[in-house]
Amino acid sequence: MDIAHLRDFIAVIDSGSFTRAAARLFVSQPAVSQRMTQLESELGVRLVERGPRGVVPTPAGRALYRDAQHLVRQFDRITQDVGSDRHTIQGAVAVGLPTTVAVYLAPALFTWTKRHYPGVHLQIFESMSGYIQELLHVGRLDLAVLFRADDAPRAGETVLYAEELYLVGRRTGACPAPDAAADAAGGGAVGSGVGEVPLAGLRGLPLVVPGRRSNLRDILDRAFADRGWTPTIAADVESLGTMTRIAESGEAWAVLPMSSVTALMRTPGLEVRRIVDPVLDRYVAVCTVSDYYEPRDAVSAVRHGIVEVTTALGAKGEWPGIRLAEGGDGPD
Repeated sequence: MDIAHLRDFIAVIDSGSFTRAAARLFVSQPAVSQRMTQLESELGVRLVERGPRGVVPTPAGRALYRDAQHLVRQFDRITQDVGSDRHTIQGAVAVGLPTTVAVYLAPALFTWTKRHYPGVHLQIFESMSGYIQELLHVGRLDLAVLFRADDAPRAGETVLYAEELYLVGRRTGACPAPDAAADAAGGGAVGSGVGEVPLAGLRGLPLVVPGRRSNLRDILDRAFADRGWTPTIAADVESLGTMTRIAESGEAWAVLPMSSVTALMRTPGLEVRRIVDPVLDRYVAVCTVSDYYEPRDAVSAVRHGIVEVTTALGAKGEWPGIRLAEGGDGPD
């Protein structure tokens, strides 16, 4: 087994077909099939299965795919680093950003990187947090900004900030108001200021939130479960834009951070309420692909940039609703 075998295997899994993988690798389909047979023979396990949906990995294949991503990326980085000027930090750095983070961080990080490390080529992936975490896990990303339920120290992670969650929507026949306990807490339409709603006020409300892979959904489910309740989930929505449009339509309520709510503040009749009793906090950290070795210079540089840019935006009030972590790197 060599690095070429691993590249072929990754191409087969990514393509879901020997034929498409062959076209991607510029070889014949029988050649790809033969290489996979040789790889399985060398490892002594079946790596892929052919089914109605194409080629899918076996459990052993999924394990190899994850590790192969790390090995191939590391091999490419070594080749790149050895052949480059060691006095210049350069190379590609793949960064995964959840949509709520990318809105503020991505443009500023691009500018910062261009200014400080022009030899670094950013590859920015924006998606919902659950998918970003999967990409980091399989080695597709060098860095990812991910949500956490607490700020406990973890290897390979640097906490950036914390933020609170809000209930957003409008009262209609399809979307009733929070219960009397919620109204007693105060608050209402955006025009009269952001109000508050106790968690009990969310009981029975139709909610649109991300699916169960999401940290936001996990926080909401845990808060309800701690009180013996179950949230009424109208739909699992893996799109920030769709969640906000549904909230504006009055068909359901959304649970969002303030950074996502700010753009909706001028919508007539829309209600924004800070969830209290308890306050629903979540923490945001920048994570490396590995927790057992220090990343290469370009990755470390971009990680520092993420901390610095976040600190600068938060300190200047240009990133609404976040509380900066203590002890982070300050801005230039």
